[in-house]
Amino acid sequence: MATPFLLGCGVAAAAYAARGALMVAESAKTNPELMRQLGATAAGFRGMGNAFKMPTFMSQMMGRSTDGGFEAAMSRREASQILGVSERSSKQQIKEAHRKIMMLNHPDRGGSPYIASKINEAAECLQGQSRSSGSAFS
Repeated sequence: MATPFLLGCGVAAAAYAARGALMVAESAKTNPELMRQLGATAAGFRGMGNAFKMPTFMSQMMGRSTDGGFEAAMSRREASQILGVSERSSKQQIKEAHRKIMMLNHPDRGGSPYIASKINEAAECLQGQSRSSGSAFS
């Protein structure tokens, strides 16, 4: 007798939880600031690379590449991909691309500090500047 009652309570609780999740999702869609922050958070997780990498067989079944994240040492190729410019772009083009992408990903505007440091590192790499150490935060 108690089993059907508990089962019914469980189904009702699951339904209320799903309804609440749908209401939160709808309100999040109408808030552009929250959507931008969620996008920046997702970019940060993608930038972490191997920490959240799906198993090879699953990614192959889904038709996705298993490569992800940033290289250990920034190359000119990776830097140009981050900024969306050619490896042989002028310093002015690099500066403009850097400014444009930093406006979207700056930590003061909800962006990831890690992604912002990688964007800065990419600009420095393409402009021929170098950091004193390997750490982006020193």
